[in-house]
Amino acid sequence: MKRRLTRIRCFSKNTGKSTPLTMSELDFYGLDWLGLDWSEWKPLDADSSSEVPKEAGLYRIRHEYEERDHLEYLGESGDTRRRIQSLARGVYADEMPYRDPHTAAPCLWAVRDYVCPALEFSYTTPPKAEDEQHRKGIEAALIALHRRETDRSPTANFGRIIDGYRQSSYSYNEPSYKGGRLESGENEPNSASGVGPPNWQNWREPLAQDWMSLGWSEPYQLAERLNADPPDIGVYRIWYDGQDSTLAYIGESSNISSRLYNHEQTFGEDALFAYAAWGDLDASHKRQEIETDLIGAYYLEVGEAPLAQFGHTEKIPL
Repeated sequence: MKRRLTRIRCFSKNTGKSTPLTMSELDFYGLDWLGLDWSEWKPLDADSSSEVPKEAGLYRIRHEYEERDHLEYLGESGDTRRRIQSLARGVYADEMPYRDPHTAAPCLWAVRDYVCPALEFSYTTPPKAEDEQHRKGIEAALIALHRRETDRSPTANFGRIIDGYRQSSYSYNEPSYKGGRLESGENEPNSASGVGPPNWQNWREPLAQDWMSLGWSEPYQLAERLNADPPDIGVYRIWYDGQDSTLAYIGESSNISSRLYNHEQTFGEDALFAYAAWGDLDASHKRQEIETDLIGAYYLEVGEAPLAQFGHTEKIPL
């Protein structure tokens, strides 16, 4: 089937200004997206995934139905073959799987059930993917670019489910249940729409007050967090004076003051922070979308994630 590719732009969709992003960075179906060496698209099944190397890498899922002109999922793994095979087993199970062992399996199972089972995958195993922090930074950059071009996240990222379906769930405190279709008109809370991407204004300046057009606060030391009076809900960035444009961390929270208290123990009282409240970020998946936009834009500019991002607190310069 011939794919209808996303329209390629020579200019930023949101600012109208020329950017260094090349055609390969914007074509999220392309085999050279973001300058990476992606495999050909193959059916998401056990036979096709057996050819995937057992190496660290990234992978993407799309649907053959050309009206679904976006990615269904984008992920990373230290063992690309095992991760894709785990996803394929869950997606084509008779009953909706749980989110463990693959967090995207319930949502993609619902896509298969609702649309049709024609899902495809493509993968890449660049040398930098061997480093977990780089791998997760590349993943954030890819998701951010996809959101920038389509005004939406890949369907199954951020723990989402599609309308009309309930996710399978189990916990130690509540009875487990298998998900599936809901009655007509019913929806789960995490099927609610996400938020679109911010305007990528001044995206190359991660310490600017208008970075990514979010309207950042003045900088404060973590020791002064009580004087900053941040909103409960929003995103924030942490850095050290004299570190040029190097960020130590980008985060999101529904209780920023409490989160900053915890960060003071990690980053030290002299570390600087700024916060931003933007749009409707009442749900966790919405805050994670904006957080990912910020991490992804930062990775595209700097070539690495913020120092302590993804749990790498050993890099904090204390």
